[in-house]
Amino acid sequence: MMPAAEVALVFDTDGTLLDGRQAVVDAVAEGLASTYRHFQLPGHGIDRERITAAIGLPATKYFRAAFDPDTVPAELHPQFAAEFEVRSTRAEVAALERGETELYEGVEQTLATLVERGHPLALFSNANAQYFAAVMRAHKLFRFFRMSISLEHALQARVARSKTGIVKYLAHGYPASVVIGDRIHDIEAGHSAGARTVGCLFGFGGAEELDRAHWTINSFTELLELPLSQDAE
Repeated sequence: MMPAAEVALVFDTDGTLLDGRQAVVDAVAEGLASTYRHFQLPGHGIDRERITAAIGLPATKYFRAAFDPDTVPAELHPQFAAEFEVRSTRAEVAALERGETELYEGVEQTLATLVERGHPLALFSNANAQYFAAVMRAHKLFRFFRMSISLEHALQARVARSKTGIVKYLAHGYPASVVIGDRIHDIEAGHSAGARTVGCLFGFGGAEELDRAHWTINSFTELLELPLSQDAE
């Protein structure tokens, strides 16, 4: 069995640590409604299920997937998506600053225990850098994570170009790592990076989506029951 200190734990953010089912989705919907008004469009494409289903995609793709393309003239799609990102991020950051978001039950205690056990913890997000920094501030996540990075920052710093690249970057120097996330993109990135994976069934992904994970959990505290320090198979 490997010492805990040699097994890096790499966490996704939304849907894994942060419960975004209400405040975050509300903020994105608010940003979308504002974008329709900005472009003087009727705004019939505000679909919370669409917004939720797109969570986990890189920001550049997310803000193209979270609105109904048939509600926006094709020639406006790039400008609409860019404005949607600006307005959505503004609404999300405001919600975070008002204290409207929350971590899942047991997150802080579990992270503290994992640190005490000697695990180096790292955090990533496909969201843009402004939103990710606001999440870190609002929930004081710097207490737990040795490293943290958003995809936008990774691209700017030229350290990674994808979620798989981010996992490899964050786990560099450790002989083993475990990726914890709630969407198929997290699990696939973990596998591609040679990591074991934990699928969080309480987030945005369901059991079928996460069936390729090494383990699945129904609550964050169940992480403490998994053999995270065992040798990878």
